[in-house]
Amino acid sequence: MSIIRNIVFLSFFFFIISHFAKASQKDWTLLGSVKTKNMQLTMKDLSLLDLDIAGVDIDSGIIDILMSEREFQGLSEKGYEINISETKGVSAAVDEQYKNPDEIEVLLRDFNARYPTITKLESIGKSLEGRDIWVLKISDNPDLDENEPSILFNSMHHAREVMTPEVSLDIIEYLLTNYNLDSQVKGWVNNNEIFVIPMLNVDGNNKMWNGNKWWRKNTRGGYGVDLNRNYPAGWKSCNGSSGSRFSQTYRGPKPGSEPETQNMMNFVQRIRPVFNISYHSYSEIVIYPYGCSPKRTLNADIVEGIGNEIASLLNYKAGTSYELLYNTDGGDIDWMYDEFQVIPYVVEVNSRKEGFQPDYVKWRKKTVERNRAGWQLLLDKLSASGVRGIYSVHDMSPRKLEIEVFNNSLKEMTYKVQDSGLYHLVLSPGTYTLVYKAQGEELKRKMIKIESKLKQVNIEL
Repeated sequence: MSIIRNIVFLSFFFFIISHFAKASQKDWTLLGSVKTKNMQLTMKDLSLLDLDIAGVDIDSGIIDILMSEREFQGLSEKGYEINISETKGVSAAVDEQYKNPDEIEVLLRDFNARYPTITKLESIGKSLEGRDIWVLKISDNPDLDENEPSILFNSMHHAREVMTPEVSLDIIEYLLTNYNLDSQVKGWVNNNEIFVIPMLNVDGNNKMWNGNKWWRKNTRGGYGVDLNRNYPAGWKSCNGSSGSRFSQTYRGPKPGSEPETQNMMNFVQRIRPVFNISYHSYSEIVIYPYGCSPKRTLNADIVEGIGNEIASLLNYKAGTSYELLYNTDGGDIDWMYDEFQVIPYVVEVNSRKEGFQPDYVKWRKKTVERNRAGWQLLLDKLSASGVRGIYSVHDMSPRKLEIEVFNNSLKEMTYKVQDSGLYHLVLSPGTYTLVYKAQGEELKRKMIKIESKLKQVNIEL
């Protein structure tokens, strides 16, 4: 009987596939999985085919792929055995308890109205279609530039990843509702400037809600640009994006071509966060720079060490994109690290069991609660080992000032001083030499012993 049931099911399945393929072959989509014993080799092969890799299960060696009928046939001809799990037009619609751009705005305005003394709501700019991209600042003096350490949390570079705004909204709600109840939360808010952007890709998300549940990019020209392949750092450098408009990883016509990307870049330059988390889904991994093999950060002990800590707390896996998935170029975390020495991470929430759009009631609470340990760790790190201060040189723009950090004669990093003259270096406990420069010329050299708490060092020349 089980054989007969399977035959009936397969007949019905392929009838459905045939029906939808004939009705709309151009945009018909399947979600399928490939099992492999060599994740990196298979990933390389699939990415070179410019396929939409949805997510992975690293332990099980399973890769999820969104594909057209033609791509499905091509992979089958190559010898891949593909297990189809969803079919566009047949699979369930997105759970409407997730938020669209208008609902995000309503919630943020409500938070701001209920907590006016510790929040400030503003738009970082307009999307391609003219929608506001909202950020909520949380601090004890939200209308002031307090010269305190800042941190950024952002969600939804990719339109279909509907769980990611929920994590950002939970960050907001947790901090605001516990501000007067929890001394640790009050300390985070009073001593730092916390910025949360729950939805960057507002146009793409609107498109997703209006007929294409697997839409990923923004809405440029109807084909869209992948915002997380559009940043200038490493753009088009390592086959980590596509030049085809119809690819899900289309990088755009030039670096930073999209208004959403430009708005994020301008905002990061303005606030100069010490840390950033960009929330994505899915795969239960923590990614740190860089995206192109074999490049690594200079201060890997810090960048990778903290990334590993986050992953350990969440029971996720950590690594660079090319170690865990594939080469990526033009990503936001590479740009943040290169341009302003932000210590940034991508956190891919949920497993392939949940996918892009899991049942809201079943998975929302579990997901946001699990991820609290990660962002709370970074809030603790803002006051942990390192050095912070003002570096100023008479009659010289701060933009021309840099600080080189050496540990046992090895260069850890070069830090571009902020527009305000502020600098903030996250360092492990130990002894360092800081070289203060102006227009490339050394002006002062200072040996500093770093302990477990943030040290304040002001330099005026």
